[in-house]
Amino acid sequence: MPTICLTLTGPAEALYPNGGDEAYWMGQVAGALAAHLAGEGITLSWGGGARSQPGELYLVLGSQVAPLELEGQKKGPVVFCQKGRAKSKQAGEALAHHLEKIYPQPEFLALKEEENIPELEDIPGPAVLVRLLYRDNPQDEAWLARNTGAAGKALAQGIIQAVKGNLYHA
Repeated sequence: MPTICLTLTGPAEALYPNGGDEAYWMGQVAGALAAHLAGEGITLSWGGGARSQPGELYLVLGSQVAPLELEGQKKGPVVFCQKGRAKSKQAGEALAHHLEKIYPQPEFLALKEEENIPELEDIPGPAVLVRLLYRDNPQDEAWLARNTGAAGKALAQGIIQAVKGNLYHA
């Protein structure tokens, strides 16, 4: 049975313009993610302590803000995967595919394959960083507030697709 290691990134106390903070909203998404994975027999392990487990998928989840000159103008989820790691790329593609189905403007969703992703440094297995929204954009924030369950389900569907794609040995 696969175990997915989840870490939340970003400042937990970062406020969202219409209420709540990073910890609250990412916690809502993570709770929905955990429920959908449990229904498929996939365990969700929280926090960085699980990084010593080999062969797992590591999901780092958070939001981001645009540079000051573009504040409130950028939008859409961004999925980062590790360049040169096929399993990371496959998992990133699956996650992006399912997020694209629920985000109202899928043309703004980005999948980026990069070598140096600070949040994914020192992770021994395949890892993906998902920035679900630009929290300084009121449209993105409103979308997430109305769709935390759908976001968690989309992430779970991407993980399930990756698992069924033989990325992991159950």
